[in-house]
Amino acid sequence: MPADEVKIPAPKSLQQIVGGLLFGADHPLTVEEIRSTLKAVAASDPADDTLQLFASSSPREIRDAILSVAKELSRLEFGFDLIELNGGFRFQTQPACGRWLRCLLHQDRPNRLSRPALETLAIIAYRQPISKSEMESIRGVAVDHMVKSLMELHLIRIVGRSDLPGHPFLYGTTATFLNHFGLSNLKELNELDPTLQRAKPSERRAIHKKEKPSEEPAEPLFAETPETYGQPKPENRTEEPENEKPA
Repeated sequence: MPADEVKIPAPKSLQQIVGGLLFGADHPLTVEEIRSTLKAVAASDPADDTLQLFASSSPREIRDAILSVAKELSRLEFGFDLIELNGGFRFQTQPACGRWLRCLLHQDRPNRLSRPALETLAIIAYRQPISKSEMESIRGVAVDHMVKSLMELHLIRIVGRSDLPGHPFLYGTTATFLNHFGLSNLKELNELDPTLQRAKPSERRAIHKKEKPSEEPAEPLFAETPETYGQPKPENRTEEPENEKPA
């Protein structure tokens, strides 16, 4: 080995690799992304038994390593946690450190949504997919401006069109919404306030589906009665006029 070449020590555990990947990633990593990375590195050097060992890690083993990192961070109180967000995992600073972070980064108070915007966003989150007319019937005021603002913030998006007259747009929340409020999925909305329960998406979609007209069976041409049951039915034909005799 050349004198100027530095030997990189091998990782001691799967937990160590997972922690490094999560720290260096620019987005929340899923278990499958971590697993794919382990396999890709092992494929680059088939002769390395250590790499092959890590590449054989199951999704459950990777998830256990992630949970181990999260527990260790929580125990040591380093000022940041490992959280699950929209199906992926990432590091996030603890709220208690927010004042010092804003000072370090020269940021003012975080942007806050107005009360009308929060009310509109809450209606969309708990009753999506939902149309503007439904929002307005709940709030009692026009929501065009609020919907436009929330879309510009990428907190909501158009998820389809209703089958009802006019075919209005239907709105729902985005991954940015989950990120903004620290939610891993929409099911956690029910845990925020037990008095508010998210509507079932299947029921909401059914509201905006156009009902198909029921096809009633055609009535028989000749209805059977006890008197005619089993009797041959008359043929439906027109009688030809008799030929007139010559005078």
